[in-house]
Order: sequence, then structure tokens, then C-alpha cells
Amino acid sequence: MRVLIKPQAALSLSPTSLQHLYYHHHPHQPNRLISRLSKRYVHLHGTVSLKATSMGSGRLHRAVGDQTPPDPDSLASQEHLETSAQKLSEWFDGKSNILCLTGAGISTESGIPDYRGHGGSYRKGHKPMVHDQFINSDAMRRRYWGRAMVGWRDFATALPNEGHVALKQLEAMGKIGVSFPDDASYYNPMIDANGSSSSNTNIIRENSVYELGDEGGDQYDGHLNRMSILTQNVDGLHRKATTQHVTELHGRNDRVRCMQCGAYQSRYDFHDELEAMNEGWMNDASSIEEVGGNNDDVDGTSKTSREQLLRPDGDAYINRDDYDAISIPPCQSCQKGFVKPDVVFFGDSVPRHVVDRCYGAINACDGLLCIGSSLAVHSAYRFVLAASKGDIPIAILNVGETRAEVSGLELLKVEAPSGPTLAALVRLFEHT
Repeated sequence: MRVLIKPQAALSLSPTSLQHLYYHHHPHQPNRLISRLSKRYVHLHGTVSLKATSMGSGRLHRAVGDQTPPDPDSLASQEHLETSAQKLSEWFDGKSNILCLTGAGISTESGIPDYRGHGGSYRKGHKPMVHDQFINSDAMRRRYWGRAMVGWRDFATALPNEGHVALKQLEAMGKIGVSFPDDASYYNPMIDANGSSSSNTNIIRENSVYELGDEGGDQYDGHLNRMSILTQNVDGLHRKATTQHVTELHGRNDRVRCMQCGAYQSRYDFHDELEAMNEGWMNDASSIEEVGGNNDDVDGTSKTSREQLLRPDGDAYINRDDYDAISIPPCQSCQKGFVKPDVVFFGDSVPRHVVDRCYGAINACDGLLCIGSSLAVHSAYRFVLAASKGDIPIAILNVGETRAEVSGLELLKVEAPSGPTLAALVRLFEHT
């Protein structure tokens, strides 16, 4: 059974009303709701709903909200930045194992759009690639790679901004970073250092901070693990800033992986081949600068800059619907399978060993600092919930409401742009 409630009604329901509603539809499971209320999910495109279902777990769906966050520039006065940095500095006091969780908002100053911010792509009608669509539809793969030929080079050449650099400096100062016992469950035993299926006993970390040529990096040795940043972003900007201990929760957009044999390939090399095979199509795509028309990915504005075309996924909007002529290179290794960006598309799941490692860091930290994220998606929000349940102090540096606030979690909220605020925080620590 499924019960749907209009968004306005869902937001106005009291906890008692929610319990009565749930008990009405689950009379034989009166205690089930209590353990489930904290597990909140957000619809892919931000709509608010409450669902109780006999097939599922009675989860409460709550959105961050449809109100547009303020322009970060309106909060960038020197006085406000210094006040915000001071609040964070005071929150840092007495903590020695702070973990940072970052989202798309930290990369907007590098020219990469976010999803739900002031100028977020969702507010322009952007619908991101969904995992099942990519896996099951050749037409959707052609559409994705056609748009990626327009957008990914700009995405890939983006540079770290002062927020990324500040976090790298905070790590070097010892202000952020968590040490925790290593565990075999934090590694994928099916992946070897070359990204291929492994039959040996070495357990290689799949999600390392190293560049593609050194993939795998550390091996499990049962000693201490280290994490400074847990990022939802796939742009690689924390790695470009040379932060040492980064876990990329949703993967990395600078490589692709074969869906048949599992082999990795540099996305730079893949795009070289892709663009060479489709040179005629690219030359014919003169309409890519024409933003507008009836396409559902467009907000109807007349803005035509490449930054306006770029999407957070690393592809771009182009004003055409015909992608049939696009040729896609097969996997370099097996020459049979098709490749996919090594990222977690919407509708897919984060690998279990990555999730376990993140929980290990959460359990060991004495403070969780969330930066540039609305925390709308459960894949990241679950770690905030875990920190809250473990009475670990939480601070949020973000412009706009977050899911943690909607859920009523105890936290420090600092409403300020991430880059200049973190840079101001570094200066405070340097002079104290």
C-alpha cells in the first residue's frame, strides 16, 4: 500500500500525526516507524512526499525545499566572512579528529555548477543521467556522450579554488583529518592495481587519491587508515589541490570503466578517441551555443556562455535531439563492452566497501564539518545522521537550507560562501 500526501500537508504534519498515519496502515508493526523516521530520502528532482508502503520500510520523504538559496555574493562582505570564520574557529576548539564532508557548492567558484544552489542546474530544468537509463539504453548512452563531448573538457580543466586550497592547508596544519583502524571490508577484493578483476590475495583500495597511473595505491595492511575529506563531488578538485586523504564517495569523472570486463581507462584517452570518431558530428554541432527552445534541460534564458551550458555531471546542454550518428568506442581492453564514467549515477548505489570505510571515519571523528552541500541525497546524508546519533558535533558551512536543518538535527549552521570563508579560517589559524 502507498499513501501519498501533498507536499504542504506533509510539511505540516506533527510527529504524532505521522505516527497515527503509519499505525493506521501498519497496525501490526507499531514500533517500526520509530526506527525509520530518521531515514529520510529526497526525490530525484526535489519534490516533497510522504510514503508509507507495505513493500518498503515506511520511510519519510522530505525535501530540502523549493525556495531559491541566496546569492553567495550577497554574503561575501569582509565583516560577514570574518564573523563566519570566527564561529568555525570556535567550533574547532578542542577537536583533533575533524572530518570534512564536501558537496557541489565548494566547486561553484571553479566554474562547475551545483544542483540545488542559487544558480543550480535543477532550477534550470536539468535532469541528470540515471544509472538504468545509461546501462539499458544505447540511445541514452549516445545522448550522454554527445553532450559530454561538449561539456567534459571544460569540466576536466577546472582548477581548484580557494576553498579547495584552504582545506588542503587545514589538512597540512593538522586541523582536519581522522585516523582510524584499517579493515579488510574497506577494500574491494575484486579489483587489482590495474583496475581488472583480481584473483590474488592482495586487497587493493579502489578509491585512492592517486592519479590513474598509480591506481590502487595503498594495500590493506591492518594498520591505521586516514581520511580528511569525504566528498560527494566527482570533479577531482580536491586531488588537484593535492589534499592527501580524500575519499570520493560518488567516484571520479576522469576515468571510465568497462561494464563487461571491469577494466579502467583514462577518460582523457577515451575522449580523444571519441572525438576523433565523431569529428564530423562535432563540426556539425554549431547549434550547441543556442540555448533556448523547447528542450526540457533549458530554463528559457538567452544566456549562451559555455559555463551556462555546463552541467554538474560533466556533460552540457546542446540544442539538438538527434544523437543517432554518434559512434562510441568500445572498451580498449576487451573490445566488446561499453564503458561508463566511473561515477555513481542517480539510481545506482555507492559500493559497500566505500560506505564501510566512510562509517569507519565517522565513528572515529570528533567533529563533522559539512561544506557546500544541501545534504539532500541519502548517500551522504546517512553519515550526518550517524554522526548525530553518535553525539558527534556537526557544523555546516553552506548557503541555503540543508536537509539536516529540516530534520531538526543539533548543529552549528554558518551561512556563508565556502571558499572565502575557509580562506579566512586558515588566516585565523595562521595568526593564533
